[in-house]
Formats: sequence, C-alpha cells, structure tokens
Amino acid sequence: MKYVYFILQIALLYIIFFIGEWIQLITHMPIPGSIIGMIILFLALIFKVIRREWISLGSNFLLNNLPLLFVPATVGIIDYLELFSGYGFLSLIISFVSTMVVFIASSIISEKLLKNEKRLLNNKELHL
Repeated sequence: MKYVYFILQIALLYIIFFIGEWIQLITHMPIPGSIIGMIILFLALIFKVIRREWISLGSNFLLNNLPLLFVPATVGIIDYLELFSGYGFLSLIISFVSTMVVFIASSIISEKLLKNEKRLLNNKELHL
C-alpha cells in the first residue's frame, strides 16, 4: 500500500508541474512552467487545499534522489564548454558564492521552521 501512496503522491506533484507548464504555454509568461507549478503547490499548501501528508512520501523520495536528476544537465554542459572558455575561474567563483547563499538561506529558513514547529508543539502540550 505504501508504494501506491508513493506513486500517487509523485503523480500529484507531476500534475501540478504540468498545470504550471500549461499556464506558461497559454499565457506566454516569461516565467518557466516549473516555477509556476511550484508557486501553485506553495499556495495550495498555504491555503490547505493540499495537505503536506498527501505529498510527503513522494517529495522526500525526489529530494533524496535530487543529485541524480542533475546528472543529465551536467553532462549537457559538456557539449557547450566553448561558451565557458576564458571564464572558468569566474564561473567557479559564481558557483561557489551562489552555493553558499543557498546553503545559508536554507539553513536559516530550516532553523526558523523547526523553532516554530517546536513552539507550536509546546503550546499544544501546554493546552492539553
């Protein structure tokens, strides 16, 4: 039964992705459809149209295997190495700085979310 939930959760995530792609195709927005899909998912989670439990198993699987999803993009860059010639050191600096910004922002947001969740759990325990 766990695998059925897993497949359905990933299917739900794909449906939201395709809705975002469809909106981008219809409106010709300069924003990628995947980003529109993420915004739709974010709003659906905020307004509790979709509950976190409905996508947690599938999203955790995708996040755990995220590095594998970057392999095709990395291999694709090899076809365009001439675009990076002369900018190798600058590309490394930009990659390092942007990675650090993502690490720092992710850690700050995660810490705040965990503190908020602990505070909510403590408040629930006090009211019981």
